[in-house]
Amino acid sequence: MPRMVIINTSPIQYLHQLGLISILKSLYGKVHLPEEVNEEIEQGKLEGINLPDISSLEFINILPKQESAFNRLVRDLDKGETAVILNSLINPGSLVVIDDFLARKVSMELNLNLTGTAGILIAAKLKGLIDSVGPYLDRLNQLGFYLAPVHRLHILRTAEEEIQ
Repeated sequence: MPRMVIINTSPIQYLHQLGLISILKSLYGKVHLPEEVNEEIEQGKLEGINLPDISSLEFINILPKQESAFNRLVRDLDKGETAVILNSLINPGSLVVIDDFLARKVSMELNLNLTGTAGILIAAKLKGLIDSVGPYLDRLNQLGFYLAPVHRLHILRTAEEEIQ
């Protein structure tokens, strides 16, 4: 199990909208959310986006803001993505849960442990927490989550599902 699981806004949003936010607790026990991500979630709620009330989720711990030169070096990532990566660097061995392509690329270049919404769905399927990943991928598509066809096939294969 990773030392810490540090999660960004979009996995929280999509898991909530899929009705699966509780699988984070089942998979990891506790997850950590940088304050910057919490602020993004609160702003999104004000804008009418369907997001959870973080304070009601006892398995989510909010991490305080961290000041670092890293915050100023990475200009193309938003504050939440930067905070997730920074907190992972401060806590070696952490798992970064992030979907954004550029943030994933930066995470890989930094050799961070990485997963995203689809990776969580795979882990949930392999642990028997959900029956199938495919219908959730369809629903993610309806919610605006972009997934290239080749990645969808890879996800389904990894989740040990039949591909039609």
